[in-house]
Formats: sequence, C-alpha cells, structure tokens
Amino acid sequence: MSLISSALSLLLFVLLVVFGVVVYNKVTKEPNRKNNETHNTPTDGRLRWQSWIWPVIMALLLAFWSLVFALFFLAIVGVMRLNPDTDSKEIHFPSDKDRKRARGTYIWLLLSPILNVVVLLFAVINANWSRASTNEWVLIALLPLVFHLPVLIRLDSNSPFVFRHTQQAIFLLALRASMTAIAMNIGGSPDDGILLFLFGNGFLWLVGSIWGLNQVNHDTGWWIGRKGEKVLPKNATPTERSVSKDKMEKSKLNEELGELLKSLNAEGNNARQIALNAFRQGTPETRKKAVTILSKIGEVEKF
Repeated sequence: MSLISSALSLLLFVLLVVFGVVVYNKVTKEPNRKNNETHNTPTDGRLRWQSWIWPVIMALLLAFWSLVFALFFLAIVGVMRLNPDTDSKEIHFPSDKDRKRARGTYIWLLLSPILNVVVLLFAVINANWSRASTNEWVLIALLPLVFHLPVLIRLDSNSPFVFRHTQQAIFLLALRASMTAIAMNIGGSPDDGILLFLFGNGFLWLVGSIWGLNQVNHDTGWWIGRKGEKVLPKNATPTERSVSKDKMEKSKLNEELGELLKSLNAEGNNARQIALNAFRQGTPETRKKAVTILSKIGEVEKF
C-alpha cells in the first residue's frame, strides 16, 4: 500500500475512534433512560436486533464493491438510529441558542468545500492511479469527513431539535461522500467521474445545505418528521409525558384494586383510600372495581 493509502487509513482510524466515543456515550445513556419504562420487554430487544437484518444484508452486498464503504454505511445507519435523551414525541419550541447551533451546522456544510475540495484534489493527485484499489479510492472520498468531526459532538446535545438536525446534517454529508466515492470509481480513472462529482455532489452540497437552513428557520425538520416527532408551537406545553404518567398511575391503581378484590386483607382505611382515589381518577372499569370494594367494606350508602 502506498504512502497516501497509509495516511488515509490513519485518518480514517482517527475518524472511527472519535465516532465510536460519541456513539458509545450516547448509547450508554439509553439503558439508564429506559430502566423505568414498563414496556421494556425481551421482545423489544429481539425486535431491535431484527431491525438490523436489512442494513446488514445491504452492507454485505456493498462489501462486494468496497468493504470500507460497507462499514461506512453501517456506521451511518447506527448514527441515524440514535435517539435523544427523551421519550417524548413532542419537541419543545427551539430556543434562540438551539436554533443558532442547528443553523451553524448547515452553514458549516455550506462552507466546508473550501477545505474539502482542496484536500480531496491533493489526495487524488498524489494517489497511484494505476495501482489504487476500490477501497483506496473510497478512503480518499471519505477523507474530507475528517473536517466534519465537530458535527458529531453535537449528537451529545440535550436539545432534541439540535440532535435531530445534527443527524440530518450527517445524512447529507454521507450522501455527499457516497456520491464522491461513486464518481471516483467510474471508469478507469477519477477523471471519468468528474461530471458526476461536479453536478451530483454540487447539487447535494448547495440544495442540501439551503434545505436544512430553511427548515431550521421554520422550526421544523425532515428527520424530525421521519421519526414521528413534531416541534411544538411557541409557549405550548408538552402533553405526552403527562399522559404517559397518567396511564402508569391508572395501571398501578388497577393492579392495587385487583389485589384488593382477590383478598380484602388490607386494613380498612387503606382499602377505602385506594378505592376512593381510583373512583375519582380511574377509568370506567377502574371505577366499577372501586365501587365493588367500597360496597364490601361498607362505604357505599344504600338508599
């Protein structure tokens, strides 16, 4: 392998290490966040594993073309599947700071070719065209992503709005890098794909960056919608957490009432209080159970 390939491999290793640290920090937060979820069952884990079947199959097919690109594909899929530190599908209206951070990511995507193209051209000129393999050309195409390492850091943001727009920006970067890799492997030399690189990559660069900026300015996002989430209007209060909390409380009341119906061994005052709370706050089914218990302990007046 040539000197340029060795340098590219080293840069890719650095990229993967930083990427791994960021993703590891994010993934290790999720089990702690989900420990208190009542719906977290072994079936959920099996479904999460099964959801990787198609990406893995796709990566295996891509590996026939380039093993490096297959690994890159799996890494991007992993990033896009990460979630912010909240279970709510309702995202708070972004603050000025959050909007500024999300906008800054797309501005960087818009300005980055100033460095990316220079480094890419330098790598292409110094590559051994006659001996370079597909994997080496893919490595060269991925080289400019080194300048986008700061974007990965924003995956650690506490703002779901910034988090989702960071993922969207990474998706756009992945499309640009993929287009470059394809262009560089068309024909016998990189020159054969120059038009695809200029027009295809140029289109993704300009339209993608402006598209993202426009969404930030309108407090929305394509990836936010794809995840089934929505940005709340200004001064609106999220409702999903309170609804989820109410469901958990009602479920707890149902369990307590079910136990009391099986055996009324609890002290009268305790049974009376639980039943009264269930009658006031519960569902129609819960209220029927509550009336049954109150009748058994003599708390229902007979007219």
